[in-house]
Amino acid sequence: MSVIEVSSLRQQFPLFKERNYLATHSLGCLPHEAFLDIEEYKQSLFLGRRALPVWLERYEEIFGLIERLLNAPSGSVALGPSATACQAAIAATLNPTAKQNCIIISELDFPSCRYLWAAQSRRGFQITEVVAVDKISIPAEALVAKIDERVAVVAISLVSYLNSSRIDINAVIAAAHRVGAIVILDAYQAVGLIPLDVTTLDADVVVGGTHKWLGGGLGLAFAYVRPSLAEQLEPIYPGWFSHSNPTAFESTFTPAPGARRFQQGTPAMEPIYTSRAGLRFALEFGVEQIYQRNQSLTTYLIAAADAYGIKVNTPRTLGTRGGTVCLGVNNPLTVAQELAKLGIDVDTRSELGIRVSPHLCSTEEECDQFIESLIKLTYKN
Repeated sequence: MSVIEVSSLRQQFPLFKERNYLATHSLGCLPHEAFLDIEEYKQSLFLGRRALPVWLERYEEIFGLIERLLNAPSGSVALGPSATACQAAIAATLNPTAKQNCIIISELDFPSCRYLWAAQSRRGFQITEVVAVDKISIPAEALVAKIDERVAVVAISLVSYLNSSRIDINAVIAAAHRVGAIVILDAYQAVGLIPLDVTTLDADVVVGGTHKWLGGGLGLAFAYVRPSLAEQLEPIYPGWFSHSNPTAFESTFTPAPGARRFQQGTPAMEPIYTSRAGLRFALEFGVEQIYQRNQSLTTYLIAAADAYGIKVNTPRTLGTRGGTVCLGVNNPLTVAQELAKLGIDVDTRSELGIRVSPHLCSTEEECDQFIESLIKLTYKN
């Protein structure tokens, strides 16, 4: 991207007027239009129940935007308050059998998801956790080696929250399907950054959310569920928004067709409003362009780190990492706090160091500022 293009795009993201923001993997940047949507939601609250038709219209629009983002068939996406809740709705429908009772997870998965799947041991499942190589990555062959006829579920992250390690997922999905296991893919650190097409990805469930690379608010997650699988699974904890006709208020539950059967009660409207603009931006600008820009900047950061002898705790090869670079430094929490005082936002994982993820609108100059400040602070600390 040219300097002019980046400068123009930056005007759409108010946060860049004040900060060198390199923490998209943690909390994304809301576009200007999101603040207009928030004001619209605020005004709708004065309408009381007259706002319901407007809210439902916005609610339905979000489904369409997410389905477009994933190239998912209509009706194959459910909404939830978190990725964990979306996975829990699916986990509850699955039961161990004498022949298939194993769930595979990985050491690099987000803790919330690992807690959920590990808890399924109380229901009779055996949990197998695949460990990372040098705490950095998990080769696809290490996962494939654990998949046999006993495996019922492979529930792993496409991109690790910890250091942005990206799994070669195609081989894993193929191996799982050969033994009749389903694949539940946590793509939270990928959606909005890495182009995803669920029709070719072939995972059975793909979970994501809006508050990172999609530049939306907290509290909105989603799950694509393969249509043929959705029809086979019976919701265990349904609610009125998972009914085939929610506003009919029928006395008995009739599951909605497709993925919506896995929803529950009244959805929160605030995240619906805060997340629309970010989804629209990703679709209009193009996830592939966002990815290419990010990979260019992360490559730039890795080269700069190498030049100063800073340890890189993220896979280096294109295609093996997401959008974050993890740099090993001493006292990372203190360093991150000092960087924040300089107007540079990053975050940390104590065992791996500083985590930094350039936004589409970040510049090479901001990357240089970060590295130079990091060097000064590292020597200081």
